[in-house]
Amino acid sequence: MPGDWLARLIEDWRAFDPLILQARLDRLTHLRAEVGGISVHLVHAPGTGPDPLPLVLTHGWPSSFLEYLTLLPLLTDPAAHGGDPADAFTVVLPSLPGFGFSGPPPPGGLTYEQVAELWHTIMAGALGYRRYAAHGSDLGAGVTARLARAHPGEVAAIHLATPGLAAPPKPWTDPVGKHFDEIRAWLAEEGGYSHMHATKPATIGAALDDSPVALAAWLGEKLTRWSSTTADGQPAFGRDQLLSTLTLYWTTRTAASSLLPYWAYWHAQDSALPADDPGPVPVAIDIFGGELVPFPKPPRELAERYFNVSHWAEHDRGGHFPAMAEPQLLADRLREVFRPCRGS
Repeated sequence: MPGDWLARLIEDWRAFDPLILQARLDRLTHLRAEVGGISVHLVHAPGTGPDPLPLVLTHGWPSSFLEYLTLLPLLTDPAAHGGDPADAFTVVLPSLPGFGFSGPPPPGGLTYEQVAELWHTIMAGALGYRRYAAHGSDLGAGVTARLARAHPGEVAAIHLATPGLAAPPKPWTDPVGKHFDEIRAWLAEEGGYSHMHATKPATIGAALDDSPVALAAWLGEKLTRWSSTTADGQPAFGRDQLLSTLTLYWTTRTAASSLLPYWAYWHAQDSALPADDPGPVPVAIDIFGGELVPFPKPPRELAERYFNVSHWAEHDRGGHFPAMAEPQLLADRLREVFRPCRGS
């Protein structure tokens, strides 16, 4: 974290008017669901079209539901943005437990499977959607994948943005072996944060919940280094998006609890998806690139050991946060990949 960059970020954050964020949030419909003792905040945005498809979007770390707010109107009202009203979605945008306005998870956090059950209870039970689609990136991709595995009758299809995939049993092809070599090199150079989250979340969490400078450094580095960039080398999303995300984490004091999914995954038995048993739900996968610090990108043949891959596309932009960096691209892809499951 360059000291001069951090100093400018803190200066900008001091000058940031939180009422700008407040006004943006006030234009949304916020709901709260109490499921099994867990309080889940969600944004509910009905679609404008002949038969909007219910769609649940799940964020990851160091993100929040704010990641999807620019994407939201492109999905709910495509006709107002140059699209076909038949592609409209009714969007449900929950905050992971321990993030944003959701309540805390139990001690030790929740596994992907447990969050997926919360989401299904909200979608099928509380909101009454008998059939729905789902999208996720980062931690959200893990939740979304488990949602499809657990509820193939209700989940029509899912979309994953650059999912991380565990090493399946050997033998491996050369591209798969090369991918895991790249993973090992990446983790050695860039994975310190993940190991800290998975093994000592309360230690770093104490600093993040106590110091806005610590929070800005820990989150700001990832938000910018994992983003794709504009032509002049700047993050592909605006400064207000970064400052809004920091403000949400700081005012809700959720930095420490947001680390617990890593702990839960690390310590859960059989936490990885089973290989060579893809399940029936169609899975569309988009591989987004262009990050300042590139992530290793899985080959399609690896994904096909875990998923019933219905669509596959690779992009040189979008980065780790495509909903913020390239919302139109992501909207176009979601409209396309979910068309086959509409009305069926």
